[in-house]
Amino acid sequence: MTPFDTALRVQRREVDTMKVSISVEVERITTLETQARTHDARMLQERALATSLPIASDAWTARMKAERARLDEAAYLAQARLGRLRAQAVEAYGTMRAIEGAAERYQDEAERTIALGEQSASDDIAAARFLRARAIVKKRSA
Repeated sequence: MTPFDTALRVQRREVDTMKVSISVEVERITTLETQARTHDARMLQERALATSLPIASDAWTARMKAERARLDEAAYLAQARLGRLRAQAVEAYGTMRAIEGAAERYQDEAERTIALGEQSASDDIAAARFLRARAIVKKRSA
């Protein structure tokens, strides 16, 4: 456990949320591209049919152009959102990595402190044994 664990969990959730948002936006763009291709194919079919019939299709053509413009605008906006989401994801990921690094450094420092404490205790025990042995040798030689 480190003081960074909570921040790290929050940041990981944010990164996960960004991944989901990016996936949704990519799916939206894919759907819009499919709709645009379908729209273009339908326009070609309808234009071919309209040229063979003696009816006016100006209103229909205007409506189809407006629909295509709407699809293009929606795709443009989705691409812009995707770009912003990707930039936010890069920032969130960078923050998460920085927090992970701080947590690792904290953990390493805690482990070093424990190891130094254990080494100091071992040194103290060894010194006490040495002094006791020395005192015993002095008593015997005196």
